[in-house]
Amino acid sequence: MTPPTVLIVNGSLGGAQGNTAELLALIEEQLMARARVTHLELVREPTLDRILAEVAGADAFVFGTGTYWDSWGSPLQRFLEMTAHTEGDAIWVGKPAGVVVTAHATGAKEVVSRLLGVLNVYGLLLPPFSAMAYTYANHVAMPHANDHLRNEMWAFDDGAVLAHNVLEAVGSVRDWRPWPNNSGQHGAKWLHTYSERASGQA
Repeated sequence: MTPPTVLIVNGSLGGAQGNTAELLALIEEQLMARARVTHLELVREPTLDRILAEVAGADAFVFGTGTYWDSWGSPLQRFLEMTAHTEGDAIWVGKPAGVVVTAHATGAKEVVSRLLGVLNVYGLLLPPFSAMAYTYANHVAMPHANDHLRNEMWAFDDGAVLAHNVLEAVGSVRDWRPWPNNSGQHGAKWLHTYSERASGQA
């Protein structure tokens, strides 16, 4: 049986040298026992053709990003803007995805929640316990926490659970049905008020 292909999408500004890459490396290690792993390092600005080819060839995804001013990294934002016209396409629909977000102290959980909403609209399947936020504050506090507090915080090794659950969701056959979307209108201008007023005054 051919192993599934999992595409790791690193949307952090730090790329392969950043904090998010450390967590993605743990996840990759767990995935490699059962899957083939491919990569998109978005800070290197891959072309749209390369992005779409990697996405089409993947059976599952893990998205990673840092937190920057309460949002994901600009490389991931660029990725989403470049691929917005493909939302609901077969290259996404029903494929499982995991999400990891890092931050120094706060904001990562909010980024996780927002990104899951975007990925759902793309048509991706979101397995249980497949998204986590890991902060520098967690990292420093964990060795000093009691058992109760440890169970209240994400730990670095929770990435292994994320990897497992993403793989468990691969290959499930279901009759997914996308709702109508406006992907054909991606980038279309809809606001003309000023232009029309200016034209009328000319």
